[in-house]
Amino acid sequence: MRKKRSKVLILYLGGTFGMDADPLTIPRLNPQRLRRRLVDRVPELERLADCQVQIQMNRDSAHLDPVDWANLAKVISEQWDRFDGIVVLHGTDTLAYTASALSFLLRPCKKPVILTGAQRPLAAIRSDARRNLISAVELAARGAAEQAPQVSVFFNDLLFQGNRVRKRSAVDFAGFESPKAPVLARVGASIHVLASGSAGASRSIKSKLKRPKPAPRLRPCFSSRVLMVHLTPGFPAEALMPLLSDLDGLLLVAFPSGTAPTHQEAFRKLLSAARARGLPVMVVTEGAGVTGNEYQAGKALLDEGCLWSGTMTPECAYVKASWLLGQPRGAEILKAWWNVEFADEGVSQGR
Repeated sequence: MRKKRSKVLILYLGGTFGMDADPLTIPRLNPQRLRRRLVDRVPELERLADCQVQIQMNRDSAHLDPVDWANLAKVISEQWDRFDGIVVLHGTDTLAYTASALSFLLRPCKKPVILTGAQRPLAAIRSDARRNLISAVELAARGAAEQAPQVSVFFNDLLFQGNRVRKRSAVDFAGFESPKAPVLARVGASIHVLASGSAGASRSIKSKLKRPKPAPRLRPCFSSRVLMVHLTPGFPAEALMPLLSDLDGLLLVAFPSGTAPTHQEAFRKLLSAARARGLPVMVVTEGAGVTGNEYQAGKALLDEGCLWSGTMTPECAYVKASWLLGQPRGAEILKAWWNVEFADEGVSQGR
């Protein structure tokens, strides 16, 4: 009996992937022209799946915002029953933010949703666009029966968990990394699942996922009054004090070990003032450092009521904070649910 042909929806958002190569410009596209371009340059797609192309927008990813995240999630949710998987072609600069947002908005995720893009346009002679698209479609075509239905990111032969990625380079084809979570799979001559159990044996992507604790159904709304600030030696805390009244939340990107300039009186006053206002202050780190409470300079943050972000990336922590604070009684919701794992995003462990 002939195997049923998989159906994959390709949602195009814009970015470098579909740009004209010389000069690097955003072309005028319609679904027919984009489909022709994909078929002409990536004829393998016809062999992999029945692909339907839909242009959601054609913009630089720097111009996407939370309204676009909500609209994209709505479009995907309305298509669950028609496709085995969904591929989103996205510009790379804000891809990590969109992937994090979709991981929260598409709960429960019913089909594989894979975001990908390119460092060089599909039309360029040397481009990573073609192989990224081929592998993303091949993975999406497997459907929920063979692959975990979750939001992921495929780039440069690696499949990452969507809310754990960061853009590491604007020029290398290895444009993304996942510093706080293992890679899900590697694509070479075949697809190798890399997630391992405690004994080191291979296991499926599906078995790696944790089931989130019961959580309220939250609206697809985001606060635009969350400020993410990188801490620096000699941090000018006084400059932030007048901004507190205009914020719903403050996200501090601390030093890699979870420490901060807590020896500065002005910085401690800033944290105290935020606490007095009931303004949530979250702390996240870059890279793999997630200790935070091993040093007094980190413990002081917790003493001031700051909320630890566990193993979340800064991008994911920002999106989660903005989402929780976008709900009615946002500060109350955030404080109650910040340490609850909604989409395996990595939460504060015992803090």
